[in-house]
Amino acid sequence: MEDMANFSLQWPSDEASQTELAHMVLRSTEFTQRLECTLRRQITTLTERRQALITAAVTGQFDVSTASGRNVTEGVTV
Repeated sequence: MEDMANFSLQWPSDEASQTELAHMVLRSTEFTQRLECTLRRQITTLTERRQALITAAVTGQFDVSTASGRNVTEGVTV
């Protein structure tokens, strides 16, 4: 708690600066909420695609023995 006693917080004294600071915080909060929403959609999509891949592998829709990506050199020229 000693460190907190030495902590100084600057706050703008004029109303225009306070208003601008409040707007900055609001914009930052809105951006964070949009970002969170986007990330949740991406997680949902990735979960769905993961499940689709598992289903395709289990049902034999593609050969999982070649799906690892190891030793894939076809079409690669050096």
